[in-house]
Amino acid sequence: MMFYRVVVAILRVLFFPFYRVRVHGRENIPEKADIIACANHWSNLDPFFLALNLPIKFNFMAKKELFEIPVLRNILKAAGVFPIDRKGNDLKALRYAIGLIKDGKTLGIFPEGTRVKKISRENMHEGIGFIALKAKSDILPIEIVTSYKLFSSVDIYVKEPIAIEKYADIKNKEAMKMISDEVFYAIYDHRDIIESEKNGNNNC
Repeated sequence: MMFYRVVVAILRVLFFPFYRVRVHGRENIPEKADIIACANHWSNLDPFFLALNLPIKFNFMAKKELFEIPVLRNILKAAGVFPIDRKGNDLKALRYAIGLIKDGKTLGIFPEGTRVKKISRENMHEGIGFIALKAKSDILPIEIVTSYKLFSSVDIYVKEPIAIEKYADIKNKEAMKMISDEVFYAIYDHRDIIESEKNGNNNC
């Protein structure tokens, strides 16, 4: 925990001169830590924007290739980041993620799986539903809106938590899809393109 705080403090000094960050919806951040915090993913800067500007100790998933670099691997592990194989169903990583939440920690996840270039429901993976159901954890949707250019503004929108309890009596496969749907629309709820997605038009 101390290492995490030190890293965050150092990165804040490095980041703050270059980006003007505004956080909206702080009141939606729950007091309890055992929750899944999920956000859209357009840049490698996204986890930094979240960790440096929200009062949450994130435990992020990251692609396993990053852990093949010895120095980086040690830093990532010390910061609470753990590897996942994005090419298949990494059950070990999923079990670890579920265990983190049950231990009262916050799982940070980008449900689109990788950086994306357009808003589309097709980008949303259903693994977040699997984790939420198994861990019986609510989900905190977050949207990052920025051009990512130096000296640009960054708006972080923390949405209302999604209660997972309402999906308890629904079959897992159906519930996972429904959860992914709700997460997608919660993250991008103020984007015009969402109306096209809801109407079945994925060409925008």
